[in-house]
Amino acid sequence: MAEANRSEPKRCVATRKDGARCAAPVMGGGDRCYAHDPAQAAARDQARRKGGTNSATAARAEKLLPTVLRPVLVALLQTLQGARTGAIDARRATAVASVARAIVAVYTAGTLEERVQQLEAATRPQEGQRQA
Repeated sequence: MAEANRSEPKRCVATRKDGARCAAPVMGGGDRCYAHDPAQAAARDQARRKGGTNSATAARAEKLLPTVLRPVLVALLQTLQGARTGAIDARRATAVASVARAIVAVYTAGTLEERVQQLEAATRPQEGQRQA
Protein backbone atom coordinates (compact mmCIF):
# COMPACT_ATOMS: atom_id res chain seq x y z
CA MET A 1 0.00 0.00 0.00
CA ALA A 2 2.88 2.37 0.74
CA GLU A 3 4.14 1.79 -2.82
CA ALA A 4 0.84 3.02 -4.27
CA ASN A 5 1.20 6.34 -2.40
CA ARG A 6 4.68 6.90 -3.83
CA SER A 7 3.45 6.70 -7.42
CA GLU A 8 0.64 9.23 -6.86
CA PRO A 9 1.72 12.84 -7.40
CA LYS A 10 1.54 15.18 -4.44
CA ARG A 11 -1.58 17.37 -4.66
CA CYS A 12 -1.93 21.11 -4.04
CA VAL A 13 -2.97 22.17 -0.53
CA ALA A 14 -4.83 25.32 -1.70
CA THR A 15 -8.59 25.74 -1.63
CA ARG A 16 -10.42 26.63 -4.83
CA LYS A 17 -12.99 29.42 -5.13
CA ASP A 18 -15.81 26.88 -4.77
CA GLY A 19 -14.38 25.75 -1.41
CA ALA A 20 -13.09 22.38 -2.60
CA ARG A 21 -9.45 21.41 -2.29
CA CYS A 22 -7.39 21.89 -5.45
CA ALA A 23 -6.61 18.56 -7.10
CA ALA A 24 -3.77 19.78 -9.32
CA PRO A 25 -0.31 18.25 -8.90
CA VAL A 26 2.31 20.19 -6.97
CA MET A 27 5.16 21.89 -8.83
CA GLY A 28 8.72 21.08 -7.78
CA GLY A 29 9.26 20.61 -4.06
CA GLY A 30 6.54 23.01 -2.88
CA ASP A 31 3.06 22.29 -1.65
CA ARG A 32 1.08 24.26 -4.26
CA CYS A 33 0.30 23.92 -7.95
CA TYR A 34 1.28 26.48 -10.62
CA ALA A 35 -2.06 28.30 -10.27
CA HIS A 36 -1.83 28.67 -6.49
CA ASP A 37 1.91 29.09 -5.92
CA PRO A 38 2.58 32.72 -4.91
CA ALA A 39 6.12 32.42 -6.30
CA GLN A 40 4.63 31.84 -9.75
CA ALA A 41 2.39 34.95 -9.73
CA ALA A 42 4.64 36.96 -12.07
CA ALA A 43 4.95 34.05 -14.51
CA ARG A 44 1.17 33.56 -14.48
CA ASP A 45 0.59 37.26 -15.18
CA GLN A 46 3.07 37.24 -18.05
CA ALA A 47 1.49 34.11 -19.56
CA ARG A 48 -1.97 35.65 -19.21
CA ARG A 49 -0.88 38.82 -21.00
CA LYS A 50 0.85 36.86 -23.75
CA GLY A 51 -2.19 34.64 -24.21
CA GLY A 52 -4.50 37.63 -24.36
CA THR A 53 -2.34 39.35 -26.94
CA ASN A 54 -2.09 36.30 -29.18
CA SER A 55 -5.79 35.54 -28.97
CA ALA A 56 -6.86 39.09 -29.72
CA THR A 57 -8.99 39.52 -32.83
CA ALA A 58 -6.38 41.72 -34.49
CA ALA A 59 -3.64 39.11 -33.94
CA ARG A 60 -5.81 36.33 -35.39
CA ALA A 61 -6.78 38.49 -38.36
CA GLU A 62 -3.15 39.37 -39.03
CA LYS A 63 -2.17 35.68 -39.09
CA LEU A 64 -4.87 34.99 -41.70
CA LEU A 65 -3.82 37.92 -43.84
CA PRO A 66 -1.49 37.27 -46.77
CA THR A 67 2.03 38.45 -45.98
CA VAL A 68 1.99 41.08 -48.72
CA LEU A 69 -1.05 42.79 -47.11
CA ARG A 70 0.26 42.89 -43.53
CA PRO A 71 1.99 46.28 -43.97
CA VAL A 72 -1.33 47.64 -45.28
CA LEU A 73 -3.06 46.47 -42.09
CA VAL A 74 -0.33 48.00 -39.93
CA ALA A 75 -0.64 51.33 -41.77
CA LEU A 76 -4.42 51.30 -41.38
CA LEU A 77 -4.21 50.54 -37.67
CA GLN A 78 -1.65 53.32 -37.17
CA THR A 79 -3.84 55.71 -39.16
CA LEU A 80 -6.87 54.79 -37.08
CA GLN A 81 -4.94 55.41 -33.87
CA GLY A 82 -3.68 58.73 -35.20
CA ALA A 83 -7.19 59.79 -36.20
CA ARG A 84 -8.50 58.84 -32.75
CA THR A 85 -5.86 60.90 -30.96
CA GLY A 86 -6.10 63.81 -33.37
CA ALA A 87 -2.53 63.37 -34.63
CA ILE A 88 -3.83 62.65 -38.14
CA ASP A 89 -6.39 64.77 -39.93
CA ALA A 90 -9.65 62.96 -40.84
CA ARG A 91 -9.17 63.78 -44.54
CA ARG A 92 -5.70 62.25 -44.50
CA ALA A 93 -7.05 59.15 -42.74
CA THR A 94 -9.76 58.84 -45.40
CA ALA A 95 -7.13 59.10 -48.14
CA VAL A 96 -5.01 56.38 -46.49
CA ALA A 97 -8.08 54.13 -46.25
CA SER A 98 -8.85 54.71 -49.95
CA VAL A 99 -5.33 53.80 -51.00
CA ALA A 100 -5.41 50.71 -48.79
CA ARG A 101 -8.72 49.67 -50.35
CA ALA A 102 -7.16 50.04 -53.82
CA ILE A 103 -4.13 47.96 -52.80
CA VAL A 104 -6.39 45.18 -51.52
CA ALA A 105 -8.49 45.30 -54.73
CA VAL A 106 -5.40 44.98 -56.94
CA TYR A 107 -4.04 42.14 -54.83
CA THR A 108 -7.40 40.34 -54.87
CA ALA A 109 -7.73 40.70 -58.63
CA GLY A 110 -4.21 39.37 -59.16
CA THR A 111 -4.80 36.42 -56.84
CA LEU A 112 -8.08 35.54 -58.54
CA GLU A 113 -6.47 35.77 -62.00
CA GLU A 114 -3.68 33.46 -60.87
CA ARG A 115 -6.18 30.93 -59.50
CA VAL A 116 -8.23 31.03 -62.73
CA GLN A 117 -5.07 30.36 -64.77
CA GLN A 118 -4.19 27.42 -62.53
CA LEU A 119 -7.70 25.97 -62.90
CA GLU A 120 -7.63 26.44 -66.67
CA ALA A 121 -4.24 24.74 -66.90
CA ALA A 122 -5.49 21.83 -64.79
CA THR A 123 -8.59 21.31 -66.94
CA ARG A 124 -6.88 21.67 -70.35
CA PRO A 125 -6.56 18.35 -72.15
CA GLN A 126 -3.00 17.12 -72.19
CA GLU A 127 -1.20 16.83 -75.52
CA GLY A 128 -2.01 13.51 -77.14
CA GLN A 129 -5.33 13.10 -75.29
CA ARG A 130 -8.64 13.38 -77.07
CA GLN A 131 -11.46 15.55 -75.87
CA ALA A 132 -14.67 13.71 -75.05
